[in-house]
Amino acid sequence: MYKQKHILVIDDDKKLGSLLKSFLTEKGYLVDFVENTLLAREKLFNIIFDLLILDVMLPKESGLSFASKLRVSHDTPILMLSAMSSPKDRILGLKTGVDEYLAKPFEPEELLLRIENVIRRSQSFQQEINIIKIGILNFDINKSILSRKNTSVKLTVKETKVLLLLYKNLGNDVKREKLAIEINVSVRTIDVLVKRIREKITSLPNSKNILLTSRGIGYKLEP
Repeated sequence: MYKQKHILVIDDDKKLGSLLKSFLTEKGYLVDFVENTLLAREKLFNIIFDLLILDVMLPKESGLSFASKLRVSHDTPILMLSAMSSPKDRILGLKTGVDEYLAKPFEPEELLLRIENVIRRSQSFQQEINIIKIGILNFDINKSILSRKNTSVKLTVKETKVLLLLYKNLGNDVKREKLAIEINVSVRTIDVLVKRIREKITSLPNSKNILLTSRGIGYKLEP
């Protein structure tokens, strides 16, 4: 099955690199292979990869140095391969910011499992940072879904914008006029949007109205 995950293999061993590319392609991954960090940087400039498989011993620049520099500007998961398997070597590799360290020689199935684990952890983390807590409620920013326990409601684009603006000013009054200007709608439309959001919030299990009216001013979010 095609997993639609793109992997970059960086290894100066052409034979191993070709074998990894063939093996992982058969397992459903899209794989690019380069032999040094210079070519790797060119690839990374043009493509967003889901995982890097990086060898420690590389010409001109080591995998450790490359990983350390890459972490300054990229958060792409890295699985490091090395013929050096002592605890000291593994610790040194992990300190550069790599996500997994696998000693050579290795079993292909173990490599596959480690790849799947790293990608799964990365996806879980990305999902978490896209979800904000509003009191007892969870709000998925990307999907515009507000949820509580096993129940969820979908917000419209404009409702999402109102909620996020109020969330940025949590506990503070926000003028209706300001909300209207930010979202490019009328003040009356803001009132309608707030009413709809309230209805959706209170439709969730054990939820109370946390979107309050500030009389004569506007609204505020008070979890």
